Amino acid sequence: GLRKEEQFFKNHPVYSTDRNIVSKCGTKILAKSLNNILMHHIRDVLPDVKQRISSMMSDVQLELDALGTPGEQSRNSLGGTLLGLLSKFANNFASIIDGKGGELSNSEGDAKNLALVELFGGARINYIFNDIFAASLMTVGPFDGLTDDEVRTTITNAMGTRRALFVPEIAFDILVRRQIARLESPGIECVDLVYEELQRIAAQSEPKELVRFPFLKERMVDVVSNLLKRCMSPTQMMVQNLVKVELAYINTSHPDFIGGARAVAAVTNRQANMEARRTAELPASGTTAETPVSQANSNYFNADTEEEGEPTPYNENSGGIMSFIFRGKSTPLAERSNPNGGPPAVVHLPSVPANMKQTDVPPSDRELSEMQVIKSLIESYFKVVRKTFIDMVPKTIMFFLVNHVKDALQNELVSELYRESEVTSLMKEAEDVAQRRQNCEEMKDLLGKALEIVNEVRDFNTFSQVE
Repeated sequence: GLRKEEQFFKNHPVYSTDRNIVSKCGTKILAKSLNNILMHHIRDVLPDVKQRISSMMSDVQLELDALGTPGEQSRNSLGGTLLGLLSKFANNFASIIDGKGGELSNSEGDAKNLALVELFGGARINYIFNDIFAASLMTVGPFDGLTDDEVRTTITNAMGTRRALFVPEIAFDILVRRQIARLESPGIECVDLVYEELQRIAAQSEPKELVRFPFLKERMVDVVSNLLKRCMSPTQMMVQNLVKVELAYINTSHPDFIGGARAVAAVTNRQANMEARRTAELPASGTTAETPVSQANSNYFNADTEEEGEPTPYNENSGGIMSFIFRGKSTPLAERSNPNGGPPAVVHLPSVPANMKQTDVPPSDRELSEMQVIKSLIESYFKVVRKTFIDMVPKTIMFFLVNHVKDALQNELVSELYRESEVTSLMKEAEDVAQRRQNCEEMKDLLGKALEIVNEVRDFNTFSQVE
């Protein structure tokens, strides 16, 4: 057939006239051309194919190493293997916290270096301290959940039976303690977040050899979990004690605290500036404008003379309690003077209300000043405590929880798991380990043959180019 094909092209009236055309026709020429195209393609993709095969062989070899070698082992050999796994787990745990962790497995089971993809280990704990805990506390205001009416009522209650000459200190003490106590909840939540992160780190620290011993893996998880739980209680208690320490003594001599004198001076200067601005805004006629607060107080304490009823005979100039009770108000019908010219009727006091609130009366100028002073003191001291709390909570968690678990983990694992009576049961292989080991060995052999073929093609390609 090939000879007839060759004679056909040589005797053809069209193809035989041009030697270039005849030299490119025929099955032999086509096979040679296709072979050259195939070899060039193989040469182009050969490095990538070889790299993929080598990577797969490396993964299979790692899995084989994790599965170990088959066969019965002595109790001493099993004990040495157990100690090595416990030590490796503890070292991995400490390395991940210190930022020295190597390649870890992601959620999909693919091995990759997480340091190039996302935060993990100690960096995640640092993120909790600074970007979650500290940032959240900085958004907590000194007056969150505290209204001006509550401040005003607290100041009045602190005065007792008589009007205080100065702002009562007990009002500041009560209110600032209430605001400081609100810091305890986010501190406890920060402990919980770090606890969950340590559990995550423990799962990432498991050596690959643990897949071979499921009973050991289960017991190891229980030991780590119990250790973390034991450290949680003193850590939470210490964070609570940080708040209790702040509540035990309100240090008004703190260098960062504004103090009473500076707070009063600041409020006085603010009021003076406001008064100066109001004076500058008054009309040129020189009429005095009454502030809304003073006008409200005036309207409250001085009733209009056009109201129904006669004005009280006890004016403001006459002293005594009667002038205070009936200041500017009309005389009740039962208290009016006797129409026959006799003495006035008996005065009856109104009943005492069950609940007394100051919100029914607008605050006076003095009350407004006292509220501003107290709020200035609360804001200054709350910022001092918040700054200290943001600094101390991470230190407390690191000492009582993170560092303690990291330092005591290996001793805890050895004392709980390395027991002569339990070594054999803990080091018992899973039922599917033998089948997985056989599959890995077969895959390793196939990949080895594939790599040999790739090397032969490479050598043949190089030899062809030399010829």
